[in-house]
Amino acid sequence: MHCERYPKHELNRVKLLKELREVVVHVSAEIITSDASLSPFGADELSKILELVNHLQENVQETDFPHSTCVIARFMHYFCKSKYYNFCGLPCARLDADKSVYDEIASFHPLISSLSLALDAVLFWAPQAHLHDLRRVWVDRCINSPRWKDYNAKLMAEWTGITIYSTVMLAVDLSFLAVPNVNISTSESVGIITIYLSIISITGSLVVSVLLVRQNQRYGCESADKAGDFLYNMTDTLFGDKGLATINSLPYAMLMWGMIYFSIALLYNAFKSTTTALLASVISVCVVVTMFILWFIWAARELRIFKRLIELILSTRRRILAHIGVPL
Repeated sequence: MHCERYPKHELNRVKLLKELREVVVHVSAEIITSDASLSPFGADELSKILELVNHLQENVQETDFPHSTCVIARFMHYFCKSKYYNFCGLPCARLDADKSVYDEIASFHPLISSLSLALDAVLFWAPQAHLHDLRRVWVDRCINSPRWKDYNAKLMAEWTGITIYSTVMLAVDLSFLAVPNVNISTSESVGIITIYLSIISITGSLVVSVLLVRQNQRYGCESADKAGDFLYNMTDTLFGDKGLATINSLPYAMLMWGMIYFSIALLYNAFKSTTTALLASVISVCVVVTMFILWFIWAARELRIFKRLIELILSTRRRILAHIGVPL
């Protein structure tokens, strides 16, 4: 940083430029061959840096070009800073971007664990997926800049798609109220109540999606330092990073609840009829569709309730035994 701000400083620019070139080539090869690179730059940025390094070689022997010294020092500053954060050269160095260099300290909070499990079930286990992606970006309270950009691009695509689906579902719910055999005056009807619940859920999904998109536009393109401060403020709560993952999963979960409420209203309106042919057709189709959905859930392993329950019970048991001092 000193050489960057005071480029008149005497440096062996030939050796330093060769070292920078070797670092860029090594990191580029690491990004190509690994998904857990610790590079502070992405593949496209490294290609541009390598082009600049090739241009700098033209005046590397000259000493009257302080701008070249400033450029070399700036890039080396980023790479050295990355080495510092990842404990380069130490026995506990971080070798993969996903790995933590600290031992996980298990804190016994049965209430928080129970609430977390209940929220995961209510939100269709969406927080678990967001938590996995968040922990790939936010490791040991250090942010990985390339992963942060990919993470925000993925969130923006998800929330934008959910906004479109929510708009369509809101139009479907309002159109359902205009069906002639749906008696709106009967406010205590199950179909009317569930349609209102569906509209409320869909509207909530739209509002939260817009707010999250606005927040992501404000902080998603920030530098790594500012993004780290943002994540620190968002995760510095009782629930930690699980709280942020839960917030990010709210648009998807409320959209799913809106669809479920609409399905209940549609089926209730169909089952009110006493026509045998209609009831048989609706029941058979519902059974087939339910089987396909359960088949997909089982094949994709999207819902592993029993496995998660067993893991929670075993982890709670270990924490209790460790808390009372009983050897495992």
